[in-house]
Amino acid sequence: MMEGPPVFAGRLLTVESAPAGRKGLVSVRGARVEVALDLVPEATAGDTVLVHAGVALSLVREAGEAQREG
Repeated sequence: MMEGPPVFAGRLLTVESAPAGRKGLVSVRGARVEVALDLVPEATAGDTVLVHAGVALSLVREAGEAQREG
């Protein structure tokens, strides 16, 4: 049984700077969730991010994209 908030991937729609840090709006299956972006300073609108408890933890890269960069 899973406990606590879920972990999910979503598309970053907007990014803005606020006095408390960077935040963004993420789209997940049609829902929009506001998340903190402090752990992924390189994230830009259009990126896919892994989110847990309202915090973007990392960027999610496509398989082909990871191979091109490596």
